[in-house]
Order: sequence, then structure tokens, then C-alpha cells
Amino acid sequence: MSLSLDAGLVEPSSHGLKPLLATVRRYGVSASGPVATSGAHFLASLLFVRNLPAAAFGLFSFVLVIVPFAMSMTGALLVIPVTRALTQSPQERARIVASCLKMNLLLSVLTAACVFGLLLMAGAQPLPAFLLGLFGGALTFRWFARCFAFVEGRLSRAIASDMVYAAALVLGLGALALSHHVGLVFGALTLLLAAIVSYVPLGRKFFADQAASLFSGSLRLYGATFRDLTCWSLLGVIFTEMTVNAHAYLVTFVAGPSAFALLALGMLLMRPASLVQSALPDLERPAMTRQIAARDWRGLSRTNREFGTGLFAMLVATLILDAGLLFWFPGLILKKGYSLHDVVIVAGFSAAIMAVRCLRSPLAVLLQAVGAFKEMAAIGMKSSVISIAATLALLLTLGPMLSLGGVLLGELVILYYCRKLVTTWEAARG
Repeated sequence: MSLSLDAGLVEPSSHGLKPLLATVRRYGVSASGPVATSGAHFLASLLFVRNLPAAAFGLFSFVLVIVPFAMSMTGALLVIPVTRALTQSPQERARIVASCLKMNLLLSVLTAACVFGLLLMAGAQPLPAFLLGLFGGALTFRWFARCFAFVEGRLSRAIASDMVYAAALVLGLGALALSHHVGLVFGALTLLLAAIVSYVPLGRKFFADQAASLFSGSLRLYGATFRDLTCWSLLGVIFTEMTVNAHAYLVTFVAGPSAFALLALGMLLMRPASLVQSALPDLERPAMTRQIAARDWRGLSRTNREFGTGLFAMLVATLILDAGLLFWFPGLILKKGYSLHDVVIVAGFSAAIMAVRCLRSPLAVLLQAVGAFKEMAAIGMKSSVISIAATLALLLTLGPMLSLGGVLLGELVILYYCRKLVTTWEAARG
């Protein structure tokens, strides 16, 4: 398997404006796909919030919580092994990649089944639950494919897949709006078709390797990888999910999808920043892994600093967009009877949560590149216990909106322990 490890990565010069321009270009190119995807989901949410009952919009928004969780699990279970295999021999790397490709198919099917089951438990009708389940499996499959393209240095294919998905979804949404067929079933079908169409730019080679993995991939080999590496990264993702989205699960299953619909508006307003925050680690993790292997501490520090700057720049842009939307076009969101006062409170909590995530994400990705997965799992366990307890207490006493305070508290716990762990690692590094 031919690899181009530095394709798509721009190494900044150290003089004048070139470092800034190189950084802007690097993040601008890599973030263009997630931003396009975010914009498409943003339009979908605006269309659905205006045309669907609160319960149906709550179910759709719940899917946008479940599926990213499945994508994060895929990253923990599959992307991390193929990234760390960059330092292995070509033969060993090929064996690891084949086993991860085989696991990708299995995880995609499991994701579809889990999304379907959770939606039925939340009160969805079987047909939209089935279609949204297929969408979850299809998008999870695509996520590994685009992350794998990043690891191989095929940046253009990953971005093209994002762009095709966004364009197909926007066209589908436009067709729904013009034909007056906006509903959960047609919306789910549109999402599914957009996900399938976005496979085209990934290339025949990826699918040939994916098909070959059915025979060459070894689940037994992956079992060793899971035992030695990914079990800890998976635990970290699960505990982090329990911290980050405790309110989504608790509010949906305790208070119902209609109650979650209001909180989903805050998530909608933060969608551009949150998607970039979840996508950039897939660009930076391989770069940090190579820099650590080469003991390039200056380059590692620069990458970490640029990572944080890029996240905060997107957060500021998102806040400006949200302020303009709520000030000049509140009817796009408030048509279904949501109070502007309530939306502003939810948006404020969501912005604070996202700001803390921007601070802790570069630290967490650095720790992943170092291989501190067991320590990250321990941090996630501590934060999840605190977040779930606080969220449930606030939900039962003060209501769904203020339950977001439990999520914010959990994020602050993660930030504190990540900073402490990074400081310890830097001191030991010398």
C-alpha cells in the first residue's frame, strides 16, 4: 500500500506572514469539508424545526447526537490503530489496516441496528427509525473512510466526500421544500441517499481494499489490537460521550423528545463549531504522532497552538453567525413557539460548553498521540460520573434547560485533568 504521509499537510515557514498564511490555508482546506457538512445539517435542522412537530424534531436532533457518538467510537476503535501503524513495517501495517477495514463493516451494521433500536425506545415509528438507522450506519462507514483517507494523506478525497454529501443533502432538502413533502420519513430518506452518494469520491481502491478485507482481515488480530490499545481509547470515548451528551440521553428518555427539542436548538446554533471541533483531530493526530516519533517538540508545540487557534476562530465565527441569526432572523428558529429568552439561555450554555471543548481538545489529541489511552479513560470515568449526577439532579429540580450546567461541569473536569496530565508528560519528556 503506497502512502504519502505528508500529502495535504503544509509545513509553515518561519518568516514573515508565511506561517500565518500556511496555517490559514491548511485549516481552511481541511475544515472546508466539515463546514460544508455542518452547513447542510444546519439547513436540515432549520427546515425541520419549522415544519416538524417538536417530538419529530427532537427525534431528528437525537440522531445527530447518536451518530457522531458512533463516529467517535469508530475513530477510537479503528482510526487510532491505523494512525499508530504509521510507525510499523509495511507488512505489519497492511495486516492492521485489513483487520480494521473488516471491523469497519461490522461496526457500521451494529451502528444501524443500535440507532434503530434507540429510536424505537424513544417513541419513533418503525419506518423513520429504520431509515435513520440505515443513515447512521452509512454515515459511520463514510466517516472511517474519510479518516482513513486523512491518514493516507489523500486529503482531497476526504474533502470531496464531504462536499458531495453536503451538496446532495442540500439538493434533497430543496426538493422536499419545493414539493411540500417535509416530514420525518422523507427527511430520513434524503439523509440516507446523501450519505450513499458521498461514497463516490472515496475511490474504487478504498472499496476494493474494503472488499478484500473480508478475506484478508483478521478479527483475531484486531482482538490483540483491542486488548493492547483500543479498549482504553473506546472507554475514553464512551465516558467522554457520557460527559458531553448526558443531557441528550437523560432529557430524551426522562422528559421526552419534545423537551429535548429546545436543547437541540442550542446544539444547532453551535453546529459549525462542534463539527469542526470533531473533525480537526483527524488531521492533527497523525501530524502529532509523527512529530512525537521524531522528537520534534518545537513542531509539536506549533501544531498544538495552531489547533487551539483554529478551534477558537471557528467558535467566534459561529457566535457571530448565531447573533446575527437571532437578532435579524429569529423567525427561522422561533416559528414553532420557542421563546427567544429560552433559546438565548440554551445558546449561552452551549457556547460556554464549546469554549471549554476548544481548550481541552488539543490537549486530549496530544495525549492520544502520546498513547495515554488508559489515563484518558480514567479522566473520562471521573468526568462522566460528575456530569451525569449533576445533569440528572439539575434536570429533576430545575428543568431541561439548566441541566446543561451538568455538561459544562463535566467538560471543566476533563480540561483540568488533561492539562494536569500534559504538564506531567512535558516534565518527564525533559
